[in-house]
Amino acid sequence: SRAIGDKRIMSTATRLLDVLGLFTFDTPEWTAEAVARELNLSLSTAYRYFRHLSDAGLIVAYAPGRYVVGPAITQLDRQTRLRDPLISIARPLMRQALEELSPGAVLLLCRLYRDQVMCVHQETRTPHPIAISYERGKLMPLYRGAASKVILAYLPARQVQRHYRISGGMEGALGSDWKEVKRALRKLRSAGIAITHAELDPGMVGVAAPLFGPDGNVVGSLGLVLPESAGENGVSDAAVNVVKSYAADINAVFRQAYGYEARPRGIPEDDQTLS
Repeated sequence: SRAIGDKRIMSTATRLLDVLGLFTFDTPEWTAEAVARELNLSLSTAYRYFRHLSDAGLIVAYAPGRYVVGPAITQLDRQTRLRDPLISIARPLMRQALEELSPGAVLLLCRLYRDQVMCVHQETRTPHPIAISYERGKLMPLYRGAASKVILAYLPARQVQRHYRISGGMEGALGSDWKEVKRALRKLRSAGIAITHAELDPGMVGVAAPLFGPDGNVVGSLGLVLPESAGENGVSDAAVNVVKSYAADINAVFRQAYGYEARPRGIPEDDQTLS
């Protein structure tokens, strides 16, 4: 029947994505035999999936039987950099913001990706910017770094609590128990900004503000990384205000372009996030 056929197609599509998902930074190359063992597939099925992915350019053989991600990924990356709405809106505003910051500053545009955070765009004023942990395309935990923590503070409570469980209490990064974590995240949400000190990179301070998507839910953050300076927070009030102001500008342009109210739903009218 048509319903059975549709289920088979969906099952195949899901399996193809499972295969593609095995190609990670830590395991960049695979053979059909290794994939068959990893996903408990027959060897003929693994070869068929490899053929489909290879025909689409999503994987490519660099040696007989050994595959890595293919040129279609590079093409999609270029499309993301040039056509992604959030990047297209944020890029000119980030460049403008840099003019108000010290030369060593690095601005980050980060996205929530499953249960992690990924930097999708960076802007700097120097040809050789400082090396930081938030590299473009690198997955980062939700509970480390200002750019991640400010996203975490605006997620629904159920999602945060689930992540708290599976991460082993978030390694104590936000508190020793669930109550302390909730308290810390409420404080971040109330401030609308996260500031961290040498949490990922020695001698560096991070500042980040949330960005919201078409449904009003948090989708990412605008982050700033720069060398710590003298003062109570290790960063000037002017730099913090730049992050707040330009994050608000990005949200405002998104709101104007896509016709939604750029704020998280249910906050603070009903505390659906961290009750």
